[in-house]
Amino acid sequence: MTNDAFSEAVRRRNQYGGLTFFQMALESHRVGGQEQSRSTAWWNNMANYEMETPPAPKYVPGVAAALGMSERQVNELIAEQWYGVRPDDTVPPHLGTLVAALRGIGRDDVPVVEQLVNHLSDKQTAKVFLENELERERTSETPAESGSPQGEDALST
Repeated sequence: MTNDAFSEAVRRRNQYGGLTFFQMALESHRVGGQEQSRSTAWWNNMANYEMETPPAPKYVPGVAAALGMSERQVNELIAEQWYGVRPDDTVPPHLGTLVAALRGIGRDDVPVVEQLVNHLSDKQTAKVFLENELERERTSETPAESGSPQGEDALST
């Protein structure tokens, strides 16, 4: 998990919102019915980071009611905790036109495009790393270490 935004919302509702895990389970059952509600144990586990997978979409309405928030807010918390995506994430300006072009790519071509993008990203990461290393070496190198003659000795050679 990237962070615990969803789990934190459960803890806040429990600690500051005055709802026990049992009450959260009852509220999710009230909205979602037997098939679309979450148990007391599930709420407890969620608050204590023990859930490896997000709640399925069918549970979102009941979860939203129990947490006292909209379904959209719940989906945003799920996206943040399990997928590392925040609603305020944006596409960098230099990639904006690329997003428009990617919309026209067929499903069969997606793996090829992903492979190409990963390759280019790895290449850029390596390039930046090497540039930083060279700059670090250049700034930490003293004139004596560089092998270039300095001072009076340089004039006599």
